[in-house]
Amino acid sequence: MKVFCTGISGSGRDDYLREALKLASKRGKRISIVNVGDMMFSTAKELGRIIREDKILDLSPSTLEWLRAVVFEKILKLVEKEEYEDHVISSHTTFRWKRYLMPAFDFFYLNQLAPDMYVTIIDGVAQIKTRLERHPQWAGKLSIREILIWQDEEVFVTKMLADYQRRSSFVIAREEPADILYKLMYTKLKRAYLSFPITHVRGEEGYINEVRKFRDEVRKFLVVFDPMAINDMDLLQTAEIAKENGNEYIKVEHEGMKLEIPVNEVLEAAEEIKFHTVKRDYMFIDQSDIVIVYYPVVAMSPGVLSEMIYAYTNNKHVYVVFEETSGLSPFFEYYATKVFNNPDDLLSELSGKK
Repeated sequence: MKVFCTGISGSGRDDYLREALKLASKRGKRISIVNVGDMMFSTAKELGRIIREDKILDLSPSTLEWLRAVVFEKILKLVEKEEYEDHVISSHTTFRWKRYLMPAFDFFYLNQLAPDMYVTIIDGVAQIKTRLERHPQWAGKLSIREILIWQDEEVFVTKMLADYQRRSSFVIAREEPADILYKLMYTKLKRAYLSFPITHVRGEEGYINEVRKFRDEVRKFLVVFDPMAINDMDLLQTAEIAKENGNEYIKVEHEGMKLEIPVNEVLEAAEEIKFHTVKRDYMFIDQSDIVIVYYPVVAMSPGVLSEMIYAYTNNKHVYVVFEETSGLSPFFEYYATKVFNNPDDLLSELSGKK
């Protein structure tokens, strides 16, 4: 199998793939990870030209195209060898550099490579910005809004490439377990999106732990995409509170690095954060076979109901776990394929015991 894996700089794509490689190796799979960017630098060095990492995108388009072609010729030869059963080619499809968009792939070589699957690794905008700010090539270059737009472009272009070649494409959040990519590659498990109230229960750790416990049980039977793996709305809420308190910066910390982000920079991207959150969750639904709604609270959630309607009217089964014996909205019932009064009944059905 050949997987073409994309993701913008700072997305954590390479770290995720290293985790996936380690997992696959433990399970007896012979898999290689081919990093196009690293190969471009090493190939240039082999040819007697040292390219600075922070200057590579300043090279002329023709030079970049030529170097990329040399690298893909190597990759095509590599995947023909029998040393590995499967290959993951790690690359960008786009670069957002100096306020404009640059292509990072070649249609000819992608057609030659003919990937079996496309995957894009994404992450929360605060996490991406924190990683970018510690990188000399990207420090101070991109705002919150620009990062959101670039990540959206990367997902969009990757999906267009997959659609063009009639291949499956998936988006995986960096914080999701590497087991998700493994299962997409090596199993035929059905895929599920987990829907549950989030906005009105933020900070209620007991509820969040309950959801996570249920999610982990479902993952024994399905590939599960969890919307909590991306927390951009938390960043926006933090910025709004900071503004009310008269603060100019908010502090974020990720992977041991602390960063101060101007409150106005976050608030200027408020619409992008909100709308990208909605579209991203719909995108997770699109790549799923079913939607599982876990609803251990009584208050109705507009977000959950919207996801149910979207899934139900887009040819997905919607299974609802609603533990209250009364109070279920008729709208929930209308857009539910089946309602379960406790999670054990759903898990029993998923396991094939019913």
